[in-house]
Amino acid sequence: MAANKMPLGSAGQTLAAGPVSTLMPGVTYQELTQGYASNVWSVWAWRVGGPETYGNQATAQALVTELSGLGFASRLDTLTAFAAADTAGGVIGYAVRVGSFAPQQMNEAVTLQASLVSAGYQGRVIYTAEDGVPSEGPWEVRVVRVDADAKVRLKAVHGAQVSTSKTVRSMAVASRALVAVNGGEFDIKTMAGHSGYEVPQGLYVQDNTLLSAANNGRTALLLEGVGQRVRVTEASSSLRIKTVDGAERAVDGINRVPSRVLGCGGVGGDTLVVDGVATPTLKPWRNLICTDPDEVVIFRPEWGAATPAPWQGVTNSVDVVMNGNWVVQELRSPAGGAIPTGGRVLQGIGTGADWLRTHAKVGEMVTPTASITDAAGAAVTSPTLSGVAGGGPALVRGGAKSVNIGANGMTSFTGAPNLSSVQRHPRTLAGVTASGQFLLVTVDGRNPGRSVGLTWSEAADLMLWLGATEAVGLGSGGDTAMVVSNALSNSPRDTWNTQDTIPYERSVATAVVVVPDDVQPAPVSTIPAGISGWDAPLNEALVGLQTQISYLTAATAAVVEQLGDGTGLPLQNVAATPATTPTGGVLYVEAGVLKYRGGKGTVTTLGPA
Repeated sequence: MAANKMPLGSAGQTLAAGPVSTLMPGVTYQELTQGYASNVWSVWAWRVGGPETYGNQATAQALVTELSGLGFASRLDTLTAFAAADTAGGVIGYAVRVGSFAPQQMNEAVTLQASLVSAGYQGRVIYTAEDGVPSEGPWEVRVVRVDADAKVRLKAVHGAQVSTSKTVRSMAVASRALVAVNGGEFDIKTMAGHSGYEVPQGLYVQDNTLLSAANNGRTALLLEGVGQRVRVTEASSSLRIKTVDGAERAVDGINRVPSRVLGCGGVGGDTLVVDGVATPTLKPWRNLICTDPDEVVIFRPEWGAATPAPWQGVTNSVDVVMNGNWVVQELRSPAGGAIPTGGRVLQGIGTGADWLRTHAKVGEMVTPTASITDAAGAAVTSPTLSGVAGGGPALVRGGAKSVNIGANGMTSFTGAPNLSSVQRHPRTLAGVTASGQFLLVTVDGRNPGRSVGLTWSEAADLMLWLGATEAVGLGSGGDTAMVVSNALSNSPRDTWNTQDTIPYERSVATAVVVVPDDVQPAPVSTIPAGISGWDAPLNEALVGLQTQISYLTAATAAVVEQLGDGTGLPLQNVAATPATTPTGGVLYVEAGVLKYRGGKGTVTTLGPA
């Protein structure tokens, strides 16, 4: 790692490197800053009902001329992609922009946007660093280094259940992690056609259990495999079931709504609507939704309490309810209902439902098989394997820059680069050095005064500079979060168009965590559900709370902790029931007993502290 500057901005910049903090033997944390605000706020303009980005320069120029004639200071900006390892670079489109305002003048751009809309056009405010054009930053980078021999476990984790998202901070607390960052991307609520569940996009493995099937061929971060503690590879997964009568069938997915394949890259029968036409494809397409009317999907206990009801338009569905030994207990139709404790459910739709009704018989066992393979088709399964994919592309392979946006579905359907290959956003990155040192890196963005984020090309340059020989992008944008010792260390931003100074911590599907060897996971359920007397929902940080607060003793004089998602419930050690209650209630320890006083004054005893 060069000492004078990161490979960002012009040559004249200098690096401000914070002190290296040792979190535990073999694990360090450091903050790096560099650069200054150099781009401008503008209004991205387009015709009502038309595209933001024009593929034809003459068409875009015609709008520039039209808007200029109305008194709007307009220009044409060219959007250019870098040459990736598997995709040619070059011009990918043209954008019409109105106005040019200094980094501290976003409000002026907002006012101009309103005028543009009043004139009969559409527009949104943009800070031009987002375009991936040359920028002087600034940048805020946070780096965690985990030595190959550090006494820690590297894992991928989720929240209380796979079907719902949680903040990285809450997952760090629940897993007793020293460090945590967001994992892969997921089915976010703001996505068009959201399923109603915040499930991972693509591969997710925890402790050798496949909890989400791969978007086959996407780049994955694999942890604690045999012989390789950290590995970056293009991964695929395969699942099959066999019934007593000898019938065998491929399983389309795990822990997701049947018929809806987020990110595509499935195993057969999948189609993607392109220009109004349903086109068959088995290739991954980041954040796009393929459909398949004839599927079988496995729901494991990690999913949650019940399987989903049939997706929109599905009229033929069935649940095959099994115990923990995969012995069929019942068939129910239509699908949707309880998952037995420790059991599994096979949900079928269309011809998948017909197959299950024919071959899955009550009292008989279904035999599953699953495999996870690398780019060469070799199995990567190991007893301690964890992994995530469905985030960014590979960045570094074999010690060289190698950004494979094509393999990760980050192009148009014709294979040309799209905006995701151009834009600059917050990034979460992971990699490994030649010595086996694990790197977890976050780069804040969407904040002209503090940090503008990176393009994928810049992310690769940064990871090389940090010493990575293999690296991959994880979830980006508003997902990007780093938690160190249960405290949020970076400043997440959900959008560019804000001057908020309070970090926004988004809930995500998965996290990558570093857990000290001598720390045991918190109990999954020490607080019973549905305790009478609650008048406010408990924060998910209650999971394992009894172990979290063991340091609170009668001798402790006024201890207050903020737990969970940043606005968590205060935790106090007091000699008597609090006379007043903060909004949302208060958790407190009184004479060695954990209690909760709700907003209405109700006191509930939870158990020994």
